[in-house]
Amino acid sequence: MEEPGDERMAQIMRDVAEDARAGTHRATQRVAAGIEAATREARAEVEATIARLRNGNN
Repeated sequence: MEEPGDERMAQIMRDVAEDARAGTHRATQRVAAGIEAATREARAEVEATIARLRNGNN
């Protein structure tokens, strides 16, 4: 099997790098969405606790 030329190898490397960037971006978006959801949930729990304490219900 013949090895690809320099131009073809450079194109392959660019394609691999772009795929890696896209994968990293998707993973980052998923992590950010998870953090946002956890933040909303935690905030709701804190607000509920504060409301209970203000109403005298421990």
